[in-house]
Amino acid sequence: MNIFKSIAKKSLTFPSTTTFLWSPLSPQIREQDATQNSAVMACVFWAMRNVGQATFQVNQEDHPLTQLLAKPQSQIAPSERINLSGREFLSALTYSRILDGNAYALKIRNSEGQFIGLDWIPHTCIKTIPNKNRPNLVEHYEVTTPQGIKKLSREDIFHDRDGLDPSHPTQGISRLKSIMRQIQTDNQIAAFSLSLLQNPVPSLIVSAKTEGTKLTQADADHVAAKMKEATSRENAGGIVVPTFPAEITPIGFKPDDLAIAELNRLPEQRITAVLGIPAIVVGLGAGLERSTYSNMKEAREAAMQDFLIPLWQDLAQTFTDQLLPEFGETHNLTVTFAISTLEQK
Repeated sequence: MNIFKSIAKKSLTFPSTTTFLWSPLSPQIREQDATQNSAVMACVFWAMRNVGQATFQVNQEDHPLTQLLAKPQSQIAPSERINLSGREFLSALTYSRILDGNAYALKIRNSEGQFIGLDWIPHTCIKTIPNKNRPNLVEHYEVTTPQGIKKLSREDIFHDRDGLDPSHPTQGISRLKSIMRQIQTDNQIAAFSLSLLQNPVPSLIVSAKTEGTKLTQADADHVAAKMKEATSRENAGGIVVPTFPAEITPIGFKPDDLAIAELNRLPEQRITAVLGIPAIVVGLGAGLERSTYSNMKEAREAAMQDFLIPLWQDLAQTFTDQLLPEFGETHNLTVTFAISTLEQK
C-alpha cells in the first residue's frame, strides 16, 4: 500500500537574455511523461530486473549488514514487516534512481534506537532541506504522509544519488531532464498513432457535388456522425455511401506522410543513450534493425560494463558510507558486490 503523496517538481528555465531559434523555455519536467513512455520504462524495467543479479556483502564474515541487505526487514516484528526482499529493495532503489536521480530508504530502529531494517521511500514524497549556510549539506528531510509532513534527520534516511545536481546540490541529477523533449515527442507520436487507429479515415471535408444539393446543419451533423461511426474503432475500414452527390476531400496527414516509424527512432536512440542502456538490449526498434546474435551478446556486455557495474559500485559505496557506521567500527570494512556467477554465464 502506498502511504505517500506526490510532491510537485520544478521545471528548469534558461536566462531571459539567452536567444535561441527555438523556445528558450525548457519543457516542464513531469515524471508522468516518463512513466508513460515505453522507451523509458523499457530501460527502467530492464534495470530493475537485472540489478538484483549482484550480491552485496561486507568484507567480514557474518557481518550483520550482509544479512540486512539480503533481507532488509528480517529483524522487524512479523506484524510490522512488509516482507521486502533484497532484490525488491534494489529494484525500488533503481526505479527511483533512474527516474529522479535520487533513491531513499527509511532506517528502521528498535525501541533502543538500534538500526534493524530498511524501508523504501518513494522519491515522489520526500524532500531534501539544505542547510542555510551550506547549500550542499542536507539539514533534514521532509516526508509527506497521510498524517502530514514529517521531519526526519539525516541519520534516519538512506539517500543514494546519481551524481550531483548543480541546481540542487543536495540531490542527484535526473537524467530525464536532458531528454524531456525526446520523451514528450515520443509520447506525442504514440498519441497521434492511437488517434489514427481510432479514426483511421483522415480528416475529411464532405461537400455537395452539385449546386442543386442543399444540406442543413442537421443534415451535415448526421452525415459526419454516420461517417465516424462507420469507420472508427472496431468499424475501421468501413464503407460509407452518401445518399446525395458528394465530393470528399481529405485533409490532415496520413501515417505514411509522417513516417512515424522513422520519427520513433530518434527519441528511442537518445533516451537509451542518456540512460546508458543500449536500445538493442531492451528490445527497442532503434537497435533491433541491426541485431544479430553476436552483437546482441556484445550489447549485453556493454550494458553490464556501462550501466550495471557503475550502478553496483555507487550503491556499494553508499551502503558503505551510510549503513556500515550504524554497526560500530568501520576500519577496513567496505560493502562489495559479487558478480562472479554472472561472469560465468
